[in-house]
Amino acid sequence: MPDTISKTDNFLKAIEKYAEEQRSKMQSEAEDFKSRELNMAEEEGLKEAYVMIQKKMADINNRISAERSKAESASKKRIFLRRREIEEEVFLKAEKKLVEFTKTAPYLDLLLKSAAAISKVLRHDDVVIYVRQADLKYQKQIIQSFGRKCEIAASDEIRIGGMTGLSRSMGLIADETLDTRLEEQHEWFCEHSGLRITE
Repeated sequence: MPDTISKTDNFLKAIEKYAEEQRSKMQSEAEDFKSRELNMAEEEGLKEAYVMIQKKMADINNRISAERSKAESASKKRIFLRRREIEEEVFLKAEKKLVEFTKTAPYLDLLLKSAAAISKVLRHDDVVIYVRQADLKYQKQIIQSFGRKCEIAASDEIRIGGMTGLSRSMGLIADETLDTRLEEQHEWFCEHSGLRITE
């Protein structure tokens, strides 16, 4: 009988050992499974976090670019407006100086030279010389400098001074006004003033 008990004990020990091995194996497999699942979840989480970070970074970069572009545009507009103000200030001062010049003796010399120059271009006898209302007082000197018959008339279009000549038969206008000369300086001023808007 002791043999039977011993066999039974051995059998029970073998079953227990096998059960323990199976339990350890299952526990190990469960740990491996849990570890793999955690790793996969962690990798998936990292991928999602990376995608989310990339999207956020792209959004931030887009917002920064839009704000920078808006700021640059506003800055260029301010610079452009300031350049325009400076240009207007310069030309207002120049206009005032020219108006002051029209009150001096050298201005009459300029008018007479302009009349002689127009006479060389407009050679027909139907020439009308237009001057400011204030310059009609120089009518006799202008006709004398023109050198032949012409009509002198006032023009509201001439604000600063000088004159224009018109020959209807020739279909030509000769412009010797200070107004036009000043206006022609705008382009030169823009090119040579150094007031530029750059990128």
